[in-house]
Amino acid sequence: METRLTKLLGIKYPIIQGGLAYLAYSELAAAVSEAGGLGQITAMSLSSAEELKREINRVKARTTNPFGVNFAIGQHGRSYEEMLEVAIREEVPVISMTGAILLLF
Repeated sequence: METRLTKLLGIKYPIIQGGLAYLAYSELAAAVSEAGGLGQITAMSLSSAEELKREINRVKARTTNPFGVNFAIGQHGRSYEEMLEVAIREEVPVISMTGAILLLF
């Protein structure tokens, strides 16, 4: 199946695994990517930038297909910048961001 999305991301099927906080680790991301979709690791569910680097390398060891890292901006009560730097340094093919709604009273 070829669509604009599959061409852009280099995937077989137009399926993108969601961020899935506390569920989307290397095993799931690699399985989805290996099956032809775009698997993703959820960065902010991990405890450190070093742990993200290990998860990225685990995906790379399991598949040569594209995968992504998802960042939940404003979630988990901590900064995402160091994690983002790791994803860029490790040349992750796709980076996605999700956001939070801030309510100011």
